[in-house]
Amino acid sequence: MKYWFPIFSRGKLLILILVIQTTFTYTQENFVKNLDDHYLYWGSYHKTPISDIQNPKWVPKETVIEGWDWLLPESVKPSKLSNLCIARNFGLDNRKIEQLPEVNFKTNPVISHWVKWRELEPIEGEINFEPLIENIKNASEKGYGSIIRIHFSATDFAPEWVKKYNIPIRKEQKENSQKRNYEVSHPEFHERYLKFVKALGESGIPKMKEVKGLFLGYASPSNGDEGIGPYPEGNVNANDTIQHVRERIDAWANACKGVEQKVFMGGMANYGFNKGFGIRRGFVEMYLYHIPDEHIGQEIDANGYLIVEESNNIINKNLFHGEENEEYEEKWATTERGFRFGINTEPYPYRYFTANLRLLQMRCNYLLNNEFSLLPEMLSWVSLELGKTIEDAPDAWCFLRESYLKGNKARPVKNFERWVYQRDYPGYETKPVAKIDHPIKMWMVQPDMYYDYVARKGNKIGFDVDDNFLSANRKFAVKISYMDVGHGNWSLVFQGEKRLEERKLKSENSGKIKTATLFITADFKNKTLPFDLEIHGEGDFEPTISFLRVIKV
Repeated sequence: MKYWFPIFSRGKLLILILVIQTTFTYTQENFVKNLDDHYLYWGSYHKTPISDIQNPKWVPKETVIEGWDWLLPESVKPSKLSNLCIARNFGLDNRKIEQLPEVNFKTNPVISHWVKWRELEPIEGEINFEPLIENIKNASEKGYGSIIRIHFSATDFAPEWVKKYNIPIRKEQKENSQKRNYEVSHPEFHERYLKFVKALGESGIPKMKEVKGLFLGYASPSNGDEGIGPYPEGNVNANDTIQHVRERIDAWANACKGVEQKVFMGGMANYGFNKGFGIRRGFVEMYLYHIPDEHIGQEIDANGYLIVEESNNIINKNLFHGEENEEYEEKWATTERGFRFGINTEPYPYRYFTANLRLLQMRCNYLLNNEFSLLPEMLSWVSLELGKTIEDAPDAWCFLRESYLKGNKARPVKNFERWVYQRDYPGYETKPVAKIDHPIKMWMVQPDMYYDYVARKGNKIGFDVDDNFLSANRKFAVKISYMDVGHGNWSLVFQGEKRLEERKLKSENSGKIKTATLFITADFKNKTLPFDLEIHGEGDFEPTISFLRVIKV
């Protein structure tokens, strides 16, 4: 079960409503019919186990390679605020923990313990946290931190003894709900819930150094106690006014006093944010959702560019900020799972790629992934990006793309950006190119526009780097991923230490994605060009650029 739920500032940097989704059932009309491309830029569907992934070795020289390039200098380490969840343990059994894969790339791996209330308090008043504490310690011995996710609300989550209190069943919004939930606002349920949360705090679990996060949810028609209150996600302030919701949040704040930053909610509540709690969504596989969403700092400017409001509290305070990018097994392309993402796995690497960039664009610091990766080098890069801020990020980047959101007329949404900004300007006009059809009709996309463009083309393309990213750095690596289409020469142009400089490149019409790496010493503060970094085509040639990354070296 998942919840569906920018202010461009010129600067510098280095290269709703709640919808509760249970199971999609797609008919043939849900699928885009003209799937002409074969997602060739992302390769075929192949699962690499976590234990086989390593950080690729940094290459300190100028190159042009086929494919994408996710290299970072070997000195880069993961943020202390980041966590990569690559396993879930259901219940109190220890076998899953014993089988945790060895992690050989730089990351902060965690396992999420999904435990039911009934497993910890089978007899009223007799709560036993010892099996959970033992599992937390066993996971730590394997090199994993722990996320604690205790489920309360469903009739099969709560203990059998709860039935004697004759608590009514919550009326769900969906007819064919997976779960039947108790009415959690009922005084008998609420009183015992608060007692349990108090006992959790007294157990010492929240303050264990091995524990990296604790989930605070509500009730939902699908598995997971999703949400934070009875109102839909769009009514953030409405949930804040509900007495029992505030008391639940207060109980968690008291239980986790001193480590409130570990708590993350299953829905939006300003009352919880003010306690220092974070948020976990969970459907970034649908990478265009939450656009716009002021609650997480996602806005669209007047020209259609997706921008981040960096002053948003979740981002500015680097609160626990999570996403899930984990529905990539073959089963998701079957009748049993309603062909949730299409009739085969062919588009999965592209969707995995795009969702990873989106969650980083949203400034997430927590990611639930599979126990495998479709793009292993990219996942090792993502792990080093999670939780990084403009002050400590090793790189900044711009994915030049365009999609069309549903509205009275199609609303373009341009680019996923992380402190590098591409903007059109007189003489620097671009057009979206490299069309990729969606395998399904995503609900937020304008009808009959079920496609993305994944590059921009222009004779001149301008990029600015956020000033706050640059700091005192002057030496950078710039990695430019481009579609090698057409024959022509083009250059990266920038203000060097003493004069304008250019680095020449060539398109040879191979039809492949290529990445050029250039090392530059730039003076972005005293530039004589409209933009910090510019791509110029020679003559009337228009290079096709997909991804530009600036790296501090």
